[in-house]
Amino acid sequence: MTNLKYSNYLKDKNFNIKYNYYQLFKKIEKKYNKLKEKYPYSLLFYDIKFKEIIFFKKETLFKIENRIAEQSEKVLGFRKNIKEEIKTIFNYEGNNQRKKITPFFTKNFNFRTCFYCNKDFINNFEEDTDKLVSTFQLDHFYDKGTYPYLALSFYNLIPSCPTCNSSKVKGSKNTFTHDSNVGRYKNETCLSPNDKKFDFHNKVKFKLFLDKDSKHLQIKSKDDLEIPLKEQFTNDYDKYIEVFKLNERYKAHKDIVYDMIQKAELYPESRLKELENLTGIPFQQIKKDIFNLIDKNEDLSKKPFSKLIKDISEELGLTK
Repeated sequence: MTNLKYSNYLKDKNFNIKYNYYQLFKKIEKKYNKLKEKYPYSLLFYDIKFKEIIFFKKETLFKIENRIAEQSEKVLGFRKNIKEEIKTIFNYEGNNQRKKITPFFTKNFNFRTCFYCNKDFINNFEEDTDKLVSTFQLDHFYDKGTYPYLALSFYNLIPSCPTCNSSKVKGSKNTFTHDSNVGRYKNETCLSPNDKKFDFHNKVKFKLFLDKDSKHLQIKSKDDLEIPLKEQFTNDYDKYIEVFKLNERYKAHKDIVYDMIQKAELYPESRLKELENLTGIPFQQIKKDIFNLIDKNEDLSKKPFSKLIKDISEELGLTK
């Protein structure tokens, strides 16, 4: 839901992300190079360097999957037969996760909210022993069980909240191609928050719908309103919205919007101008403080629910 540009969250802006992450897996690179020499792996990875896997681009994923599909037509059970050995090489669990990957993200980044849902904080804290603890989980955007060669890939690890990464929400759903657990969509490959083309904030908006009996924002309870996410002009994010159950989960937070509507009734423009004259505080600052407005260019990942607040502020005409 919010863009993930890793350099924006570095504790040390001079830290070389790619160099230092690559150093964690030098021993695995040797195993990978040996694997490439063996049939059937020579058919899949012969021209793909280990570094291309660790810092994969979507084109790499397409290339490998197309090769697997081609071989699967010739050899029955091809994918199943190769998967276990690939899992062994690119094993995420155990020391790779606990001693390398999680500490790497915890020590070097300051994330604020979940990039998938923008509902929960995923920041770090220090224990009494000065041990740094993270509250985020690293989700494999492309399921590591289905695509085991991406289990250690940096750009496949999305800092997220435990809910988004749970079996009740995303779990092992396939964000690359059709998944029988997710409805069929024109675009079956979801865009990841760290994709350069990811523009969820611009293409998808929370829209405000009131009960037919509610007039001029005069509503009696939060049950009189709905706040679904609506995609504008494209259908790139329909599957993404379903995978992370965003509409269902945000229904529990309609009170935020109800509170904004109540304030809009209590503080019309005339009242805000009166406060400006009484306090000497600029009109726009008063409005921002009362409605908790989000600045136009503010990083939405810094505060929970900032996407919701920004979109509904526009719906209510508060940003004019």
